[in-house]
Amino acid sequence: MEKNSTLNILELGKRLSTAGRLQLRPLCVYGTDKIPNNAVPSFTIDRCIAKAVYTAALFEETPPLYIEAAHEQCCNGGRVWMGLAEPHPKLKYFVTVGTPDFHGGAAEHLKASPELFEEYMKHAGKITPPDNYTVIGPCTDDIAPEAIKAVILFAGSEQIRNLCGLAQFNNSDIFFKTVIPGGPTCATMLTFPASMAENAPKDSAYIGPVDPTGNSWLPPELMIMGIPAAVAQQMAADLEESFICKRIRIAYPEKRIIIKS
Repeated sequence: MEKNSTLNILELGKRLSTAGRLQLRPLCVYGTDKIPNNAVPSFTIDRCIAKAVYTAALFEETPPLYIEAAHEQCCNGGRVWMGLAEPHPKLKYFVTVGTPDFHGGAAEHLKASPELFEEYMKHAGKITPPDNYTVIGPCTDDIAPEAIKAVILFAGSEQIRNLCGLAQFNNSDIFFKTVIPGGPTCATMLTFPASMAENAPKDSAYIGPVDPTGNSWLPPELMIMGIPAAVAQQMAADLEESFICKRIRIAYPEKRIIIKS
């Protein structure tokens, strides 16, 4: 593959699957003003947007998912992070220390204080969906390469380490080419890599999640990588010249050293 060429989305998905030895299918994210013929609302799979996306990666028979402003059946926090709803005035208490007049005082203790949460949201900037409908589906060749905003991968720790190395292969930035952001799982896989958040770096791959609320359904051995489309294309272009292909037994050892006490 020539460095400046753009892969079709099917081939892009195949290369990233090869690079990461993925067991779950890669997904792509794009916006559209028309619902794809075979797509279904994400809430018909699960009200949690992130959990619905994981289901789509896990089961190949899952059709493409779409999300729109009218989908009030989705988790309200997810709708906020997708740019489809305004945060409830009391949300800052629910995700921090709680308040007696909201959800019976329930608190998630994800941030130290309501004030800190407000600052945290400001750092993300305005969140804007890519179009009337945000679609998450398999990497197929009927999607124009220029249409996709991001690619979502689910992989184990060694796979993610190698994919991070591939993302960094052709760049001199030592700190910010791959980042572990704060925020909910749906933001890690969708909002940030698809450049929906105003202040999200557009040239970074996002690893996570750090949100513990998904731990009940995301297997402990899996992590998520949300990759902006341009970064994903660069990774695919670099694959054959990188350590993953040139030093395959180092990237994915056949024999491993057992360290003993």
